[in-house]
Amino acid sequence: MLKENNGQIAVEYLFIFAIALIILTIFTLPLASLAIDKTTDVSDAVNVKSQMYKIAGGINQVYGEGHGARQTVNLEMDQSINVNIYKKHLSVSVKFNDGSSKLIRVNHDADDVSGVLNLNKGRNTLVIEWPEDSENIFISKK
Repeated sequence: MLKENNGQIAVEYLFIFAIALIILTIFTLPLASLAIDKTTDVSDAVNVKSQMYKIAGGINQVYGEGHGARQTVNLEMDQSINVNIYKKHLSVSVKFNDGSSKLIRVNHDADDVSGVLNLNKGRNTLVIEWPEDSENIFISKK
């Protein structure tokens, strides 16, 4: 009779353990998914900001060298974005997994550059140049 009680106790422990694992899984998986989404969003924002600094650095280099200067900038984008180029800064809106977005703004030195750049996901090559016969700096995709 004692052996039957021990077997029953072992089965009850297995049931309790199985229920505890199910409850833990129910609460843990959605939190893990949320954490992964947030981490991906932060990674995307950091990547976009890094690429924006490359563009601003190229603009600053051309502006510092003056008329006739030319700079090539290679970018690696994780998503397609539109970069707005204004006097003294660049801005881009990054979309996150939850549907929200964040405006990222990076400053540069040039007063005479403006426009919109459409950057595709993947590799993009930009040519930043200030022709000798122009008062404006031009940025084009190669």
